[in-house]
Amino acid sequence: MEKIELVIFDCDGVLVDTEPLANRVFVQLVRENGFDVDENTYLHKFSGVTLPDRIRTTEQELSWSAPEDFLPQFHERLIELTEANMQPVDGIHELVRSLPVPICVASNGSRAEIDLRLRLSKLAPFFGSAIFSGLEVANPKPAPDVYLAAAQSFGIEPSRCVVVEDSLPGVSAGRSAGMRVYGYAALTSKDKLVEAGAIPFASMNELQHILAQEFQSIRP
Repeated sequence: MEKIELVIFDCDGVLVDTEPLANRVFVQLVRENGFDVDENTYLHKFSGVTLPDRIRTTEQELSWSAPEDFLPQFHERLIELTEANMQPVDGIHELVRSLPVPICVASNGSRAEIDLRLRLSKLAPFFGSAIFSGLEVANPKPAPDVYLAAAQSFGIEPSRCVVVEDSLPGVSAGRSAGMRVYGYAALTSKDKLVEAGAIPFASMNELQHILAQEFQSIRP
């Protein structure tokens, strides 16, 4: 097993518990357009899926076209909900504080969205400017571009990078980048994460223990 030199975190669902908030806003807007969709079903169905893909899939399934103000309404409401209700994932502060190697964030969200989430969760000091957005590379996840950009920025081989993800598109991106992926089994089942190529874990405390043992084992 390669020595770990960089740990790359997804943001939504890994650092901060925003997936339910984004899903709530999305479902609310779809319902306001006349469709009684199920919030819990959409939460699991669209975990880790970009907003344009969520809209595209929903339009196809409902034979519907989103109105022009759908995107601005979504972003406006999500910012309000995030500022009022967002929480960091339990145990994430302890995990990032424990890591003896560089860390960064690689997310499909915009840089402004990532900055807001890190600030509200008090995680910003841990990451500084080490932020990589899927909107700033050629292709977002499930393409590997954002993870490869992170590794290249640090000058570290992908095989020596570890990715922490919670969604199948994110796992696919990390594996396609040639990185080891740990999958947080929160909204995505353990079996599906394993099938996609991730090493599953149930809590940040568990992952902290796993990585601590690994770092211990490679000390001279």
